[in-house]
Amino acid sequence: MTRLYKTVRWLLIGLLLCPTLAFAELPKADDRPFWTQKSCYREGEMVFAVGLSLGQRSLEAARKASFQAALWEISNFAQIRETSLLLVETQMTYEEQNPDSSYSVWRLVKIPFPMIEKARQLLIHNTPATQSTVLKIKKLANQDRDHIADALRRALLQEEETRELPVKRDHGDHTHPTGSVEGIHATYQSHEVITLTFRAADDRALQTLLFTIEGSPLKKTWALSGKNAEGRVSFPASRFEPGPQVYWMKITDAAGNVTRKRGIFHIADLHDELYDLLSREID
Repeated sequence: MTRLYKTVRWLLIGLLLCPTLAFAELPKADDRPFWTQKSCYREGEMVFAVGLSLGQRSLEAARKASFQAALWEISNFAQIRETSLLLVETQMTYEEQNPDSSYSVWRLVKIPFPMIEKARQLLIHNTPATQSTVLKIKKLANQDRDHIADALRRALLQEEETRELPVKRDHGDHTHPTGSVEGIHATYQSHEVITLTFRAADDRALQTLLFTIEGSPLKKTWALSGKNAEGRVSFPASRFEPGPQVYWMKITDAAGNVTRKRGIFHIADLHDELYDLLSREID
């Protein structure tokens, strides 16, 4: 009888203590950061999304799954099925370990809205160059070479165009010139030669076209005339340090209207070149 009493007593103590211990390990929803209650929202020109991963057996698996969940929220917001082009940045994470030793991770990411618009346009046109870049980004992601994949995304999405008014405007000319840089790749190996073609157009008359790369002595200027013009330049990639390179093209028409285009390409470092070489040999 005494043994039965002790057994029942310990069972009752265990039933009283176990729920207390379990609930002590799990923070209440009110104790989590406010953003963990959100899914996807926009503030000004920035879009934020929260990815949630529950019940993963390892913390690393939970972190990766939360990132994919955040990408899905962005793609759902933007109505883009292909997430490879989305260049998102992690703002912060919140992590919990559950009573069963599994992990839950909330991840807050952000992406500028103009980049979403650019990605949507690229996917709508879906040129062979875009298709090739998407395939390469997926391959790099599978190889955990995210820094190179991000450089490719940035090269595609960060081309910008700005327009300037002349100091003394010709009131008869209110149209800015247009132009494009053709033949540029997202990334180059150091042994390659970069060859670019520039095209400019204006409804009346062009004046000059300037191409330059930030932090580099490379600078090329063409004196133009007529409504359409084309220029070409070639230079070795070895002239630049590994990493992202920012280029500018400035087009000025005869009335003084100015259009500037900014973009980025990437010079691969020696480690990346050796990795690509070894990967081809293994394949």
